[in-house]
Amino acid sequence: MLNAPLDDFSPAELRDLLLAERARREQAEAEIVRLRSTSRIPVLNPNPLMRLNAAGELLFANPAANKLVEEMQTTGPSRVRPQLMHAAAQALRTGEVAHRELLANGQYFLLFTVPVVEEGYAMLYLTDVTAQRQAEQETREQREFYEAILDHLPAVVTVLDPDQRYRYVNPYAEPDPARRRARVGLTFADHCAARNLPLALATRRSQMFERAVRTRELVSWEERWPGPDGQTVLFWVCYYQPVFGPEGVLRTVMCYGLDITTRRQAEARTRQSEAQVLAQQSFTNLVLDLNPNLIWVRDAEGNTVFENAEMKALRRRISELAGIESMEAAMSKEEIQTSVLADQKVLRTGQPLTIQTSIKLANGEVCWLQTVRCPLVQADGAAQVLGVSTDITALKAAQHAAEAAATARENFLANMSHEIRTPLNGVLGMTSLLAKTGLNEQQRDYTAVIQHSGRHLLNVVNDVLDMAKITSGKLEMEKSAFNLCDSMANAAQPLVMQAREKGIRVLATRLRDSCPHPWVLGDSYRLNQILINLLSNAIKFTPAGGTVTMAGHYVAETEDTLTTEFRVSDTGIGIAPDKLDSIFQEFTQAYADTTRQFGGTGLGLSISRALATQMGGHLSVQSEPGKGSSFSFITTLPKASAAARQAALAPLAPVQEAAVRGCRALLVEDNEVNREVAKLLLEGHGVLVDEAASGIEALELFEANRYDVVLMDIQMPGMNGLEATARIRAHADLRRATTPILALTANAFRADAEKYAAAGMNDTLPKPFDEAELLSKLASLIAGVREPLVEVKATATPPVTTPATPAKKTASKPRKAAAPPATPLYDLALLHETAHGSTAFVNRILASFHANTTGSVADLRAALAAADWPAVAAVAHKLRPSLRLVGAARLTPGLAAVEAEAATDAERQAATEGLVAGLEELLAALPAHLNS
Repeated sequence: MLNAPLDDFSPAELRDLLLAERARREQAEAEIVRLRSTSRIPVLNPNPLMRLNAAGELLFANPAANKLVEEMQTTGPSRVRPQLMHAAAQALRTGEVAHRELLANGQYFLLFTVPVVEEGYAMLYLTDVTAQRQAEQETREQREFYEAILDHLPAVVTVLDPDQRYRYVNPYAEPDPARRRARVGLTFADHCAARNLPLALATRRSQMFERAVRTRELVSWEERWPGPDGQTVLFWVCYYQPVFGPEGVLRTVMCYGLDITTRRQAEARTRQSEAQVLAQQSFTNLVLDLNPNLIWVRDAEGNTVFENAEMKALRRRISELAGIESMEAAMSKEEIQTSVLADQKVLRTGQPLTIQTSIKLANGEVCWLQTVRCPLVQADGAAQVLGVSTDITALKAAQHAAEAAATARENFLANMSHEIRTPLNGVLGMTSLLAKTGLNEQQRDYTAVIQHSGRHLLNVVNDVLDMAKITSGKLEMEKSAFNLCDSMANAAQPLVMQAREKGIRVLATRLRDSCPHPWVLGDSYRLNQILINLLSNAIKFTPAGGTVTMAGHYVAETEDTLTTEFRVSDTGIGIAPDKLDSIFQEFTQAYADTTRQFGGTGLGLSISRALATQMGGHLSVQSEPGKGSSFSFITTLPKASAAARQAALAPLAPVQEAAVRGCRALLVEDNEVNREVAKLLLEGHGVLVDEAASGIEALELFEANRYDVVLMDIQMPGMNGLEATARIRAHADLRRATTPILALTANAFRADAEKYAAAGMNDTLPKPFDEAELLSKLASLIAGVREPLVEVKATATPPVTTPATPAKKTASKPRKAAAPPATPLYDLALLHETAHGSTAFVNRILASFHANTTGSVADLRAALAAADWPAVAAVAHKLRPSLRLVGAARLTPGLAAVEAEAATDAERQAATEGLVAGLEELLAALPAHLNS
């Protein structure tokens, strides 16, 4: 810059001055550019830069320090601001550069503080070391993790350097921390010398070390160390794993040692017990092979895992008889499927299963097996099936023989009962009529003998039938409400009179004296039968002047049951002690001459005990010869509800015709005679009847009309009654689908009634039916109640009795009396009773019978010629109600024979031929009409 006036300078000097000034300006501009470029360095620096004065005021900060600037400028509490201000003040005070770590906003910084004392400020340089600190933390945590594993690992772990010196020893190898630290830097040879271990261990380990380094692979070996007591031997297995660096230089060798002493000792014990195990296994196999049962094990896939000798023998037998190598190939698909399904059920449920199966052999024999299958779960959780099969072929044969014998016995008893009772009722009936005619004294005596003998024979037949029903399990018990005290007293009353006539004193204790409300549910008839049997025996075996005592006693009760005891005692002849058990056996009496002196079959006590047992009670006896006997039975019966008592006490009312008059019924019956009878009976009471002769015709009428009730026959050609019922129940109109259906059937057994109810029928009526019972059931169905509106008991003529007839035998008669006396071919008594005196009705039935039965005879002949036994049975079943209506009892056995499932072809042929001949004889003798 010029300080003198320009006039003082020459042009040359002025030029030099200008050039120098230009040079300085250019130099200054260059410096400005350099400074501008240099000033960008702190601005572009990714690390925070800050300038603070001694007072902590922020003089400069680059963009990377923005977050720190915010901390500096905040007025609230801050952990970072005091640290930065303190660092700047301390650096200016000491004049020295300082560094430290700083945590700000979750980041780690390395802080360098540079004082500029002459300017009065300090520069703060911060470097972000967060990633480095996190890596160090992860490395530290990883190291701690592996150290924790090594510290708790139940095995020896050491690390050797290339000179075979310890660099690391885990706590399992050396629990004491001081000794563990002392081993670092020593060799294994030094350790052996310090612990008095065999030097051979060190030599062996050195060799293994060299091998691992040379082969660069894992090496293992086994060592034996002396135990602490100097007697035992410790077994160790050791591993050396060399670790090389990237450049191929050996860095370390990892050593791992595992104590296998327990395993070696267990192996030694196992080897010592192998002989015992083999002996036990041989013994077990011997027991299984000598077992007569078939024992086998199959897995979940059906593969056989084990078989004993007996099972293998059966397998060989089956395959050899069939000429096939595999037993399964010789079995039928059904036999195999039964076995497979049984195995699957055991595996699915985990429960044992017992079934009986059969295998048909190639020679025609059938082998029956009863097999118990049990789930067998192995140690690995695999489920298998253990089977133990017993050959029950002989037992099955005996069972079938017994069943056949029982069936034959039942059939024989039924047939003999029918054949005896039918003429016997005729004898008794005609004798009763004969007794009412004018007879002289000798003839009356003869007639009385015939009556007494006939009644005695009838009672014997009744006892035999009762015993047959009990032993076959077919005796059905009723369950109705009754007063136990009154029922027993009424049943005993006739016998009391008989005893007094014999000169026997009778003493009685009523049940009501100890039980004021003896109303129960049960079978009063069978209970009375027990009491009457006991009382009848007491009177029979007690001489005149003796005493018979009857007593009913309260025993116990619960909220739902009543337990009572009835006792009958006498002062009669008594029973010897060695005879007390035998008197309850069938057809057995205490003494051989009892029947000759007193009569009887020896069945009364057997029947009484069986009845008491079936009702949950027990019949017992106490007796002493010459001093009399005392029989008692205890029963526990359900208490009758108040409603049941009221119903039992309500007087029986006649069926009101108004209950059915005007209703519309569909009568489905293929037998024209039965259809005619039912129609006439129903129309006589104002019922509108539509007839259908088949199931198909019935469905057509049902679709076209609405009915209050349907009377459905069961067995019909084409569609039977069960199928027609199913179609009605499936009707789209729900109200019509629920139309009441009454089954009409000749099979009036309980099992059949249950089957019909399951098929959708509301009630069952046996054919030929009683008029009152038919009307009662119809009224109940139309009213929509489950039970009949009125209890109807079929009228039947009981056997004629006289005071001389033992009352015990009277009580043993069956519920329903036998068929009325039959003429050789027919008896129209039931038809006349059904017609209510209407000859027109009888003539219509007779004409219909002739017309339909003639066609049935033709059908029987055609079926007989073709040996079509099902067709024969169908015709016979169809004829049964009609034949009963006209009283053709002689043909009933023929009907049963052709319908019997167990009959042979020869028996069916003979029965059918006899039935055809009997029908033709009946048609020739039966009038087609009666004169009015």
